[in-house]
Amino acid sequence: MHEMSLMGGVFELIEQTLSQHEVERVLQVKLRVGELTNAQPDALQMAFEAYSKDTICEGADLLVERVPVLGRCRDCHHEFNVETMFFLCPNCQNTGIEIIQGEELLLESLEVE
Repeated sequence: MHEMSLMGGVFELIEQTLSQHEVERVLQVKLRVGELTNAQPDALQMAFEAYSKDTICEGADLLVERVPVLGRCRDCHHEFNVETMFFLCPNCQNTGIEIIQGEELLLESLEVE
């Protein structure tokens, strides 16, 4: 379950961010998770609950926004949603595709009190 290691990185970032502010409690954590991370929302939720236990994040809501895979053809520069793991430009059939979205794991926002 690589979601535990991913959440470990998220909590390092949360701790760095919160160390710069006086915060009593975290109410909500919002993540943007690319489909290519293969991170499952349920497993992320379990990892979040484990990491947040006995911290100011305990009891906070975790919102996970899934980010679809977006590719750009290196030949014709057409941008498109990648629907399958067969990376092929639907415009010119080229296989030289650059992934421009879908690999990210971003801490989008924190709602605190």
